[in-house]
Amino acid sequence: MRIMLYAIRFFAAAIFIAMLFSNCGKDAVATRNGIQQGAATIEINAVKIGNSLQVRYNNVIGASINVTVTFHLAGRQDKNILVQIPAGYQHLQSWGGDNYINTFDYTGYVDSTGNNSTSVIDGSWNVMSIEITAVNCPDKQYGFKVLTGADDWHFYHPKDPLTTASFIVNKDTVAYSDYDFNANASVYRTDPGVYTFVFFGYQLQMFSARVSYPLQSGMTIDIPAMVYHWNSRNYGSQPDDGDSASNGSTLRLTITKVTSTHFDATLSGKLWSSRQPDTLFISEGKIQNALLPGKWDH
Repeated sequence: MRIMLYAIRFFAAAIFIAMLFSNCGKDAVATRNGIQQGAATIEINAVKIGNSLQVRYNNVIGASINVTVTFHLAGRQDKNILVQIPAGYQHLQSWGGDNYINTFDYTGYVDSTGNNSTSVIDGSWNVMSIEITAVNCPDKQYGFKVLTGADDWHFYHPKDPLTTASFIVNKDTVAYSDYDFNANASVYRTDPGVYTFVFFGYQLQMFSARVSYPLQSGMTIDIPAMVYHWNSRNYGSQPDDGDSASNGSTLRLTITKVTSTHFDATLSGKLWSSRQPDTLFISEGKIQNALLPGKWDH
């Protein structure tokens, strides 16, 4: 009976030790390959474009991502490039329809003292291939799956608000809509103190008269020049026309709502169109969820 009890204890201990070494083995593998595992998986890969490196992944997260990309060179040499993507980073590129990939472009540089400030990609390298050999982030709920060129993406679908703009011009209705990160490149130039509103990849541009910064609810802004692209042609005035500020246009943009990131506005009035030439009567203009213009101190 005692011999059987010892045998049972020995067998149990052996199982425990085997499990322990098995778990240690798994951890060692995870540590060795450097690819963080987690409950939520982010797909990621890297491509070399000229002397720069682009890291692509299918999410936007509130944590930084640390990536090691190994350059395999001719002669069996390896060079590691360390890339840190900031928390909340978002530079989404459309892969068609509502499919997006977040892209981070990395170029190593040398600072003013001549020291390497980051890992530098040397243009003289004879690169045979590159691969992501390590990736992790402080938020341990995320794991990563490194994709090859043969793998299909599970694309990212943005949750960002839509920016919309519409107006009636003479008898035509013009309307645009896109995610806010695609819709704007607006800026306020402190000298000469004017706004350049650019929406939807330059499909709609408005150029203000002199006005104060920042935008405030209730503010009315004179728009002496505007150009828009619709039905495969451009309409409106020439923004660089010397007479645009005194061309008889009465177009005005009225700010109706301002938040910490976006604004709404209405648009109406008469616009002299030097492109046609003609007078454009614009009514029922409405802009919603537009990103606030940045400030350019030049």
